[in-house]
Amino acid sequence: MGQSMLFLAVALPVCLAIVVISAGYFVKGAVAIAHRLSVPEFIVGSVIVAIGTSAPEVAINVSAVLDNAGDIVISNITGSNIVNVGLGIGIAGMLMTFEKARPEYTKTVFLGLFGATALLINTLFTSQNGISTVSTLFSIGLIAAFAYFMIRSLTNSDGEDDEEFDANTALWLAVLLVFGGAVAMAFFSDLAVGYAVEISTRLGIPEAVIGATVIAAGGSLPEVSSCIAAARIKRPNLILGNIAGSQIFNILGILGLSGMISSFTYKSYLWVDIGILIVMTLILLLCMNRPGPRKFKGPLLLASYGAYAAYLIIIAL
Repeated sequence: MGQSMLFLAVALPVCLAIVVISAGYFVKGAVAIAHRLSVPEFIVGSVIVAIGTSAPEVAINVSAVLDNAGDIVISNITGSNIVNVGLGIGIAGMLMTFEKARPEYTKTVFLGLFGATALLINTLFTSQNGISTVSTLFSIGLIAAFAYFMIRSLTNSDGEDDEEFDANTALWLAVLLVFGGAVAMAFFSDLAVGYAVEISTRLGIPEAVIGATVIAAGGSLPEVSSCIAAARIKRPNLILGNIAGSQIFNILGILGLSGMISSFTYKSYLWVDIGILIVMTLILLLCMNRPGPRKFKGPLLLASYGAYAAYLIIIAL
């Protein structure tokens, strides 16, 4: 980019503000669709919102596979999931109080945990000379698990105990808000990350540190912004559904699709990041179902992400 520092300093917060505003409209549209079509909020959060906010990662990872950049695929998926849990639910937990999670949300998080554990096992057992491989067979298994999740979600959720919906938004407008909000979040998130990287580079901050903080958080701006927007209107089901669904869509759907396009290799040391994701998912499960830890869900998850970011910065320096 050839813009001046003044332009970058103004453009970055403007882009971030647009992302946050877009997330508000996106969530409003998703809630309205759930009401108009009598769709359970679990489906809206774990399918509609999750896929909408995760869609930009599809293009990134497919392109990375075609360019034989397997490290980008694994680090992007793992890092995005860590940011989603640590910042998305962490910040939402600071803004509102969560009740005990309903069974379908717990099962969804468990499926995400299964995906992360399967990736960890694959990383360790296929490692040769510091290189691991995502094979076509392993990818088919991930896609099968993703298909199971989608079928189970669409057939087994009855909407019991969903929150009350605002019925004032017309269906056509709700659909427009969802698609428009998703496109705006993706576009301005990408711009915000680009501007932040440019500013950091000009200030002499190492690229590894930028990747560990700015890019990782920036790539998950749609998910995090959607969680904040949902927390502001007290929609815990949308928050949990969004993050749990995004976890599954990323690690089962996107990773499975990437590996089916072409098997690829990646550095085995990424097992550490995958292990951190597993630990954070276990913390989330503990906070979802235990009254004591649930009170500290926000601080615990934010602290976990802070520790992960600190680890990345330390090994990069």
